[in-house]
Amino acid sequence: MKEKWRLRLSGAMAAAMGVLLLSPQADGLARLPGQMIMRTGSAAVLSVSTAVSTEIQGASVEAEEGEGALRLRADAPGEAQLRFRLLGLVPIKTVNVSVQPERRLVPGGQSVGVALNTAGVVVVGASDLGRTPSPARLAGLKSGDVIQSIDGEAITSAAQLSTCLTDGAAARLQVLRNGKRMECEITPAQDTRDGQWRLGAWVRDSTAGVGTLTFYDPETGGFGALGHAITDVDTGVVMPTGVGEVYANQVVQVTPSERGTPGELTGDFLSAAQRLGSVTKNTDYGLFGTLDVEADNPLYPEGLPIGDARQIHTGSAQLLTTVEGDEVQTYDCEIVRVSEHPGKDAKDMTIRITDRSLLDRTGGIVQGMSGSPLIQDGRIIGAVTHVMVNDPTMGYGISIESMLNAMDAGGTTSQQAA
Repeated sequence: MKEKWRLRLSGAMAAAMGVLLLSPQADGLARLPGQMIMRTGSAAVLSVSTAVSTEIQGASVEAEEGEGALRLRADAPGEAQLRFRLLGLVPIKTVNVSVQPERRLVPGGQSVGVALNTAGVVVVGASDLGRTPSPARLAGLKSGDVIQSIDGEAITSAAQLSTCLTDGAAARLQVLRNGKRMECEITPAQDTRDGQWRLGAWVRDSTAGVGTLTFYDPETGGFGALGHAITDVDTGVVMPTGVGEVYANQVVQVTPSERGTPGELTGDFLSAAQRLGSVTKNTDYGLFGTLDVEADNPLYPEGLPIGDARQIHTGSAQLLTTVEGDEVQTYDCEIVRVSEHPGKDAKDMTIRITDRSLLDRTGGIVQGMSGSPLIQDGRIIGAVTHVMVNDPTMGYGISIESMLNAMDAGGTTSQQAA
Protein backbone atom coordinates (compact mmCIF):
# COMPACT_ATOMS: atom_id res chain seq x y z
CA MET A 1 0.00 0.00 0.00
CA LYS A 2 2.79 2.45 0.96
CA GLU A 3 4.60 1.63 -2.28
CA LYS A 4 1.43 2.36 -4.27
CA TRP A 5 1.05 5.76 -2.57
CA ARG A 6 4.69 6.55 -3.21
CA LEU A 7 4.22 5.78 -6.91
CA ARG A 8 1.10 7.95 -7.06
CA LEU A 9 2.85 10.80 -5.29
CA SER A 10 5.87 10.54 -7.58
CA GLY A 11 3.58 10.55 -10.59
CA ALA A 12 1.71 13.60 -9.34
CA MET A 13 4.95 15.44 -8.67
CA ALA A 14 6.25 14.53 -12.12
CA ALA A 15 3.03 15.76 -13.72
CA ALA A 16 3.17 19.00 -11.75
CA MET A 17 6.80 19.42 -12.70
CA GLY A 18 5.89 18.91 -16.35
CA VAL A 19 3.18 21.54 -16.16
CA LEU A 20 5.59 24.00 -14.59
CA LEU A 21 8.25 23.27 -17.20
CA LEU A 22 5.70 24.01 -19.93
CA SER A 23 4.57 27.24 -18.29
CA PRO A 24 5.12 30.51 -20.27
CA GLN A 25 7.61 31.76 -17.66
CA ALA A 26 9.74 28.61 -17.78
CA ASP A 27 9.52 28.54 -21.58
CA GLY A 28 10.53 32.20 -21.69
CA LEU A 29 13.59 31.53 -19.55
CA ALA A 30 14.56 28.57 -21.72
CA ARG A 31 14.50 30.88 -24.74
CA LEU A 32 16.89 33.38 -23.19
CA PRO A 33 20.29 33.61 -24.91
CA GLY A 34 23.13 31.92 -23.13
CA GLN A 35 25.06 35.20 -23.12
CA MET A 36 23.86 38.68 -22.13
CA ILE A 37 25.82 41.90 -22.47
CA MET A 38 24.98 44.77 -20.13
CA ARG A 39 26.55 48.18 -19.60
CA THR A 40 27.53 49.53 -16.21
CA GLY A 41 24.51 51.24 -14.67
CA SER A 42 22.01 49.57 -17.00
CA ALA A 43 19.05 47.45 -15.91
CA ALA A 44 17.01 44.58 -17.29
CA VAL A 45 13.76 42.86 -16.29
CA LEU A 46 13.10 39.16 -16.88
CA SER A 47 9.74 37.44 -16.35
CA VAL A 48 10.21 34.64 -13.80
CA SER A 49 7.65 32.27 -12.26
CA THR A 50 7.43 32.13 -8.46
CA ALA A 51 8.34 28.46 -8.82
CA VAL A 52 11.71 29.41 -10.31
CA SER A 53 14.66 30.27 -8.10
CA THR A 54 17.67 32.27 -9.20
CA GLU A 55 21.27 31.83 -8.13
CA ILE A 56 23.81 34.55 -8.96
CA GLN A 57 27.55 34.06 -9.05
CA GLY A 58 29.70 37.17 -9.46
CA ALA A 59 29.53 40.62 -7.95
CA SER A 60 28.96 42.53 -11.21
CA VAL A 61 25.19 42.04 -11.20
CA GLU A 62 22.60 42.49 -8.49
CA ALA A 63 19.13 40.95 -8.72
CA GLU A 64 15.81 41.58 -7.01
CA GLU A 65 12.91 39.15 -7.28
CA GLY A 66 9.28 40.03 -6.92
CA GLU A 67 5.86 40.01 -8.62
CA GLY A 68 6.87 37.46 -11.21
CA ALA A 69 9.90 39.44 -12.35
CA LEU A 70 13.63 39.37 -11.87
CA ARG A 71 15.16 42.85 -11.94
CA LEU A 72 18.82 42.94 -12.85
CA ARG A 73 21.19 45.86 -12.36
CA ALA A 74 24.75 45.99 -13.67
CA ASP A 75 26.87 47.63 -10.98
CA ALA A 76 30.46 47.19 -12.14
CA PRO A 77 32.42 45.81 -15.12
CA GLY A 78 33.01 42.06 -14.88
CA GLU A 79 31.39 38.69 -15.35
CA ALA A 80 28.41 37.09 -13.62
CA GLN A 81 26.33 33.95 -14.04
CA LEU A 82 22.59 33.46 -13.52
CA ARG A 83 21.36 29.94 -12.78
CA PHE A 84 17.62 29.30 -12.92
CA ARG A 85 16.13 26.22 -11.21
CA LEU A 86 12.57 24.97 -11.02
CA LEU A 87 11.50 24.49 -7.39
CA GLY A 88 15.14 24.95 -6.50
CA LEU A 89 15.92 21.51 -7.95
CA VAL A 90 15.61 21.20 -11.73
CA PRO A 91 18.06 23.33 -13.78
CA ILE A 92 16.27 25.30 -16.51
CA LYS A 93 18.80 27.76 -17.83
CA THR A 94 22.24 29.22 -17.21
CA VAL A 95 22.94 32.71 -18.53
CA ASN A 96 26.40 34.24 -18.56
CA VAL A 97 26.30 38.03 -18.12
CA SER A 98 29.16 40.23 -19.29
CA VAL A 99 29.06 43.73 -17.80
CA GLN A 100 31.01 46.18 -19.93
CA PRO A 101 32.05 49.76 -19.08
CA GLU A 102 29.48 52.43 -19.85
CA ARG A 103 29.83 53.74 -23.39
CA ARG A 104 29.47 57.49 -23.83
CA LEU A 105 28.84 59.24 -27.13
CA VAL A 106 28.56 62.84 -28.22
CA PRO A 107 24.98 63.31 -29.47
CA GLY A 108 24.59 64.88 -32.89
CA GLY A 109 21.63 66.81 -34.27
CA GLN A 110 23.74 68.75 -36.78
CA SER A 111 22.48 68.84 -40.35
CA VAL A 112 25.02 67.27 -42.71
CA GLY A 113 25.38 66.94 -46.44
CA VAL A 114 26.27 63.54 -47.86
CA ALA A 115 27.97 62.90 -51.20
CA LEU A 116 28.34 59.24 -52.14
CA ASN A 117 30.07 57.68 -55.14
CA THR A 118 29.04 54.08 -55.59
CA ALA A 119 31.19 50.96 -55.81
CA GLY A 120 30.00 50.02 -59.30
CA VAL A 121 27.13 51.63 -61.18
CA VAL A 122 23.43 51.08 -60.52
CA VAL A 123 21.22 50.15 -63.46
CA VAL A 124 18.21 52.47 -63.38
CA GLY A 125 16.55 51.29 -66.60
CA ALA A 126 17.03 50.09 -70.17
CA SER A 127 16.71 52.06 -73.39
CA ASP A 128 16.66 51.00 -77.04
CA LEU A 129 19.21 52.63 -79.35
CA GLY A 130 16.91 53.93 -82.03
CA ARG A 131 15.56 50.78 -83.72
CA THR A 132 18.20 48.59 -82.08
CA PRO A 133 16.91 46.70 -79.03
CA SER A 134 18.69 47.45 -75.78
CA PRO A 135 21.69 45.09 -75.34
CA ALA A 136 21.27 45.41 -71.56
CA ARG A 137 17.70 44.15 -71.70
CA LEU A 138 18.62 41.34 -74.10
CA ALA A 139 21.40 40.28 -71.71
CA GLY A 140 18.94 40.09 -68.83
CA LEU A 141 20.08 43.14 -66.86
CA LYS A 142 17.36 44.50 -64.58
CA SER A 143 16.63 47.76 -62.83
CA GLY A 144 18.48 47.74 -59.51
CA ASP A 145 21.39 45.59 -60.72
CA VAL A 146 24.85 46.90 -59.79
CA ILE A 147 27.52 46.49 -62.50
CA GLN A 148 30.73 45.91 -60.56
CA SER A 149 33.24 45.06 -63.28
CA ILE A 150 33.68 44.50 -67.02
CA ASP A 151 36.14 41.80 -68.13
CA GLY A 152 37.69 41.92 -64.66
CA GLU A 153 38.14 45.71 -64.55
CA ALA A 154 36.38 47.31 -61.59
CA ILE A 155 33.81 49.93 -62.61
CA THR A 156 33.53 53.08 -60.50
CA SER A 157 31.71 55.54 -62.77
CA ALA A 158 29.40 55.83 -65.76
CA ALA A 159 32.20 57.52 -67.73
CA GLN A 160 34.53 54.57 -67.11
CA LEU A 161 31.78 52.20 -68.20
CA SER A 162 31.63 53.94 -71.57
CA THR A 163 35.41 53.70 -72.12
CA CYS A 164 35.25 49.92 -71.70
CA LEU A 165 32.92 49.60 -74.70
CA THR A 166 34.90 51.49 -77.36
CA ASP A 167 35.63 48.50 -79.63
CA GLY A 168 32.13 46.99 -79.54
CA ALA A 169 33.44 43.56 -78.53
CA ALA A 170 31.39 41.22 -76.35
CA ALA A 171 32.10 41.81 -72.64
CA ARG A 172 31.75 39.81 -69.46
CA LEU A 173 29.95 41.70 -66.68
CA GLN A 174 30.03 40.92 -62.99
CA VAL A 175 26.73 42.05 -61.50
CA LEU A 176 25.34 42.28 -57.98
CA ARG A 177 21.62 41.50 -57.79
CA ASN A 178 19.73 41.35 -54.49
CA GLY A 179 23.00 40.82 -52.64
CA LYS A 180 24.12 37.94 -54.86
CA ARG A 181 26.89 38.05 -57.48
CA MET A 182 26.24 36.83 -60.99
CA GLU A 183 27.87 37.11 -64.42
CA CYS A 184 26.44 37.79 -67.82
CA GLU A 185 27.79 38.36 -71.33
CA ILE A 186 26.73 41.42 -73.27
CA THR A 187 27.53 42.75 -76.72
CA PRO A 188 27.31 46.55 -77.06
CA ALA A 189 25.40 48.08 -79.95
CA GLN A 190 26.50 51.10 -81.96
CA ASP A 191 24.28 54.14 -81.61
CA THR A 192 23.68 55.38 -85.16
CA ARG A 193 23.12 58.90 -83.86
CA ASP A 194 26.72 59.47 -82.71
CA GLY A 195 28.58 56.26 -83.53
CA GLN A 196 29.22 55.41 -79.84
CA TRP A 197 29.05 51.84 -78.54
CA ARG A 198 26.49 51.54 -75.76
CA LEU A 199 24.80 49.02 -73.47
CA GLY A 200 21.40 50.64 -73.83
CA ALA A 201 21.10 51.16 -70.06
CA TRP A 202 20.61 54.16 -67.82
CA VAL A 203 23.03 53.98 -64.88
CA ARG A 204 23.74 56.02 -61.76
CA ASP A 205 27.14 56.29 -60.07
CA SER A 206 26.61 58.90 -57.33
CA THR A 207 24.07 60.59 -55.12
CA ALA A 208 23.92 63.52 -52.72
CA GLY A 209 21.49 64.67 -50.07
CA VAL A 210 20.87 66.05 -46.61
CA GLY A 211 20.57 64.12 -43.34
CA THR A 212 21.34 64.47 -39.65
CA LEU A 213 24.33 63.36 -37.59
CA THR A 214 23.26 60.95 -34.84
CA PHE A 215 26.41 60.52 -32.77
CA TYR A 216 30.17 60.87 -32.61
CA ASP A 217 32.34 58.37 -30.72
CA PRO A 218 35.29 60.29 -29.18
CA GLU A 219 37.17 57.05 -28.49
CA THR A 220 37.30 55.93 -32.12
CA GLY A 221 36.54 59.06 -34.15
CA GLY A 222 33.62 57.19 -35.73
CA PHE A 223 30.18 58.61 -36.43
CA GLY A 224 26.69 57.40 -37.25
CA ALA A 225 24.01 59.26 -39.21
CA LEU A 226 20.60 58.90 -40.88
CA GLY A 227 19.55 55.65 -39.16
CA HIS A 228 18.71 54.07 -42.51
CA ALA A 229 20.45 53.39 -45.80
CA ILE A 230 20.91 55.78 -48.70
CA THR A 231 19.00 54.14 -51.53
CA ASP A 232 18.67 54.85 -55.22
CA VAL A 233 15.65 57.08 -55.75
CA ASP A 234 14.40 55.12 -58.78
CA THR A 235 15.17 51.49 -57.90
CA GLY A 236 15.21 51.50 -54.10
CA VAL A 237 18.48 49.53 -54.07
CA VAL A 238 20.92 50.35 -51.27
CA MET A 239 23.71 52.35 -52.89
CA PRO A 240 26.95 50.31 -52.63
CA THR A 241 29.55 52.44 -50.85
CA GLY A 242 32.57 53.48 -52.89
CA VAL A 243 33.94 56.87 -51.90
CA GLY A 244 31.70 58.93 -49.63
CA GLU A 245 32.05 62.18 -47.73
CA VAL A 246 30.03 64.19 -45.21
CA TYR A 247 29.97 67.98 -45.16
CA ALA A 248 28.81 70.72 -42.82
CA ASN A 249 25.39 71.91 -43.93
CA GLN A 250 23.31 75.04 -43.54
CA VAL A 251 19.53 74.54 -43.59
CA VAL A 252 18.25 77.30 -45.86
CA GLN A 253 14.61 76.28 -46.34
CA VAL A 254 11.96 74.11 -44.68
CA THR A 255 9.06 72.68 -46.66
CA PRO A 256 6.56 71.57 -43.98
CA SER A 257 5.04 68.10 -44.06
CA GLU A 258 1.34 67.75 -44.72
CA ARG A 259 -0.87 64.69 -44.49
CA GLY A 260 0.00 62.57 -47.53
CA THR A 261 3.00 64.71 -48.53
CA PRO A 262 6.27 64.58 -46.57
CA GLY A 263 8.16 67.85 -46.31
CA GLU A 264 11.91 68.33 -46.49
CA LEU A 265 14.89 70.35 -45.32
CA THR A 266 16.80 72.08 -48.10
CA GLY A 267 20.49 72.54 -47.41
CA ASP A 268 23.46 74.30 -48.91
CA PHE A 269 26.61 72.25 -48.41
CA LEU A 270 28.13 71.94 -51.87
CA SER A 271 28.95 75.64 -52.27
CA ALA A 272 31.04 75.85 -49.08
CA ALA A 273 32.22 72.21 -49.30
CA GLN A 274 33.41 72.09 -45.68
CA ARG A 275 34.33 68.43 -45.40
CA LEU A 276 33.72 66.78 -42.03
CA GLY A 277 34.80 63.22 -42.73
CA SER A 278 34.52 60.10 -44.84
CA VAL A 279 31.76 57.51 -45.27
CA THR A 280 32.78 53.85 -45.07
CA LYS A 281 29.47 52.00 -44.63
CA ASN A 282 25.96 52.46 -46.01
CA THR A 283 23.67 49.99 -44.21
CA ASP A 284 19.99 49.49 -43.47
CA TYR A 285 20.76 50.76 -39.96
CA GLY A 286 22.55 53.96 -40.90
CA LEU A 287 25.49 55.64 -42.53
CA PHE A 288 28.84 55.23 -40.78
CA GLY A 289 32.37 56.54 -41.15
CA THR A 290 35.10 58.63 -39.54
CA LEU A 291 35.23 62.37 -38.84
CA ASP A 292 38.36 64.41 -39.59
CA VAL A 293 37.92 66.55 -36.47
CA GLU A 294 36.26 65.97 -33.11
CA ALA A 295 32.56 66.77 -33.04
CA ASP A 296 31.04 68.54 -30.06
CA ASN A 297 27.57 69.41 -28.89
CA PRO A 298 27.28 72.50 -26.66
CA LEU A 299 24.04 71.13 -25.23
CA TYR A 300 25.90 68.07 -23.90
CA PRO A 301 29.59 68.99 -23.66
CA GLU A 302 30.41 65.83 -21.66
CA GLY A 303 28.47 63.56 -23.99
CA LEU A 304 25.81 61.10 -22.84
CA PRO A 305 25.73 57.41 -21.96
CA ILE A 306 23.90 55.11 -24.34
CA GLY A 307 20.63 53.42 -23.43
CA ASP A 308 20.32 49.84 -24.60
CA ALA A 309 17.12 48.61 -26.19
CA ARG A 310 15.78 47.20 -22.91
CA GLN A 311 15.90 50.66 -21.32
CA ILE A 312 13.69 52.32 -23.95
CA HIS A 313 10.12 52.81 -22.69
CA THR A 314 6.96 54.60 -23.71
CA GLY A 315 6.67 58.16 -22.50
CA SER A 316 8.34 61.51 -22.94
CA ALA A 317 11.65 61.95 -24.76
CA GLN A 318 13.53 64.65 -26.69
CA LEU A 319 15.03 64.86 -30.13
CA LEU A 320 17.93 67.00 -31.29
CA THR A 321 17.78 68.44 -34.78
CA THR A 322 18.54 71.47 -36.93
CA VAL A 323 15.79 73.26 -38.84
CA GLU A 324 17.49 76.62 -39.36
CA GLY A 325 21.09 77.42 -40.25
CA ASP A 326 23.42 75.20 -38.25
CA GLU A 327 21.88 75.56 -34.78
CA VAL A 328 21.01 72.32 -32.97
CA GLN A 329 17.93 72.61 -30.77
CA THR A 330 16.04 70.28 -28.41
CA TYR A 331 12.39 69.43 -29.07
CA ASP A 332 9.88 67.35 -27.11
CA CYS A 333 8.50 64.10 -28.44
CA GLU A 334 6.87 60.94 -27.10
CA ILE A 335 7.73 57.27 -27.51
CA VAL A 336 4.35 55.63 -28.13
CA ARG A 337 5.48 52.09 -28.94
CA VAL A 338 8.61 50.02 -28.35
CA SER A 339 9.32 46.94 -30.46
CA GLU A 340 9.57 43.58 -28.72
CA HIS A 341 12.22 42.59 -31.27
CA PRO A 342 14.65 45.51 -31.65
CA GLY A 343 16.99 45.34 -34.61
CA LYS A 344 14.69 43.15 -36.69
CA ASP A 345 13.60 45.76 -39.23
CA ALA A 346 15.06 49.06 -37.94
CA LYS A 347 11.61 50.07 -36.61
CA ASP A 348 12.59 49.79 -32.97
CA MET A 349 10.11 52.40 -31.78
CA THR A 350 7.23 54.62 -32.87
CA ILE A 351 7.46 58.30 -31.97
CA ARG A 352 5.13 61.29 -31.95
CA ILE A 353 6.27 64.92 -32.17
CA THR A 354 4.65 66.91 -29.35
CA ASP A 355 6.69 70.12 -29.42
CA ARG A 356 4.44 72.93 -30.62
CA SER A 357 7.30 75.05 -31.99
CA LEU A 358 8.60 72.19 -34.14
CA LEU A 359 5.11 71.29 -35.37
CA ASP A 360 4.50 74.92 -36.36
CA ARG A 361 7.80 75.03 -38.23
CA THR A 362 7.90 71.63 -39.96
CA GLY A 363 4.47 70.05 -39.55
CA GLY A 364 6.20 67.13 -37.84
CA ILE A 365 8.95 64.93 -39.26
CA VAL A 366 10.43 65.95 -42.63
CA GLN A 367 13.01 64.48 -44.97
CA GLY A 368 16.45 65.54 -43.84
CA MET A 369 15.66 64.90 -40.16
CA SER A 370 16.68 61.24 -40.50
CA GLY A 371 19.32 60.55 -37.88
CA SER A 372 18.12 63.16 -35.37
CA PRO A 373 19.17 61.65 -32.02
CA LEU A 374 16.55 60.67 -29.45
CA ILE A 375 17.25 61.29 -25.75
CA GLN A 376 15.39 59.65 -22.88
CA ASP A 377 16.25 59.58 -19.16
CA GLY A 378 19.58 61.28 -19.83
CA ARG A 379 20.70 58.65 -22.37
CA ILE A 380 20.98 58.44 -26.15
CA ILE A 381 18.42 55.79 -27.07
CA GLY A 382 18.28 56.05 -30.87
CA ALA A 383 17.42 58.20 -33.87
CA VAL A 384 14.48 59.31 -35.99
CA THR A 385 14.36 57.39 -39.28
CA HIS A 386 11.03 57.61 -41.12
CA VAL A 387 7.91 59.73 -41.22
CA MET A 388 4.42 58.26 -41.44
CA VAL A 389 3.19 59.84 -44.64
CA ASN A 390 -0.47 59.85 -43.59
CA ASP A 391 0.38 61.46 -40.23
CA PRO A 392 3.66 63.39 -40.34
CA THR A 393 3.50 64.12 -36.60
CA MET A 394 4.45 60.47 -36.16
CA GLY A 395 7.27 58.30 -37.40
CA TYR A 396 9.69 55.51 -36.63
CA GLY A 397 12.97 55.40 -34.78
CA ILE A 398 15.90 53.01 -34.58
CA SER A 399 17.65 52.14 -31.31
CA ILE A 400 21.21 53.29 -30.73
CA GLU A 401 22.01 49.66 -29.96
CA SER A 402 20.99 48.63 -33.49
CA MET A 403 23.07 51.42 -35.00
CA LEU A 404 26.16 50.60 -32.94
CA ASN A 405 25.86 46.90 -33.76
CA ALA A 406 25.77 47.77 -37.46
CA MET A 407 28.73 50.13 -37.15
CA ASP A 408 30.85 47.72 -35.11
CA ALA A 409 29.96 44.60 -37.10
CA GLY A 410 29.64 46.15 -40.51
CA GLY A 411 26.66 45.51 -41.82
CA THR A 412 13.36 49.48 -46.18
CA THR A 413 10.43 50.21 -45.35
CA SER A 414 7.29 51.29 -47.23
CA GLN A 415 7.29 54.54 -45.29
CA GLN A 416 8.98 57.63 -46.66
CA ALA A 417 12.50 58.10 -45.30
CA ALA A 418 12.83 61.28 -43.29
